[in-house]
Amino acid sequence: MPGPNEDLVRRWAWAFVNDTDAFLELTHPEIEWAPWEENNTVFHGLEGAMQIRDEWLASFDAPQIEIEEVLEHGDEVVSTVHITGRGKGSGAAVDVRLYTHSRLRDGKAVYMFEYVDRAEALKAAGIDG
Repeated sequence: MPGPNEDLVRRWAWAFVNDTDAFLELTHPEIEWAPWEENNTVFHGLEGAMQIRDEWLASFDAPQIEIEEVLEHGDEVVSTVHITGRGKGSGAAVDVRLYTHSRLRDGKAVYMFEYVDRAEALKAAGIDG
C-alpha cells in the first residue's frame, strides 16, 4: 500500500496531464520547479507551474506519464517518471525517463527538480539507492 507521499506524487502526476483544478490543488503556492526541458531553470509559484504545464501539454499529442517507482525519505521523494507521447508538430515519438526529486509540504508539491540520472536525484534527496 503506497504511503501518503507516494499517493500525492501519483495524484499530482495524473493531474498534471488530466485535471487543471486538481493540479493547482496539489501544487503549493510557493513551489520551486526546475524542469529538465528548461535546463533546470527554476520557475516559481503557481504561475510558473502553470506555465511549465501549459507549454508541456501544448507540445504533445496524447502524453502519458507513468510513475514507475517512488522512494521516500521524510518529505523528500524521488520518483522514476516514464513519459511517452508524440510531438504535436513533428509527430515524433517521445519515450523518456526522468527522475524527479520532490519535496512535499502541507500535502502539496513545493519543490521539484528533474534529473536524467537516477543516482543524482537520489543523492540530492539523501536517499540510499
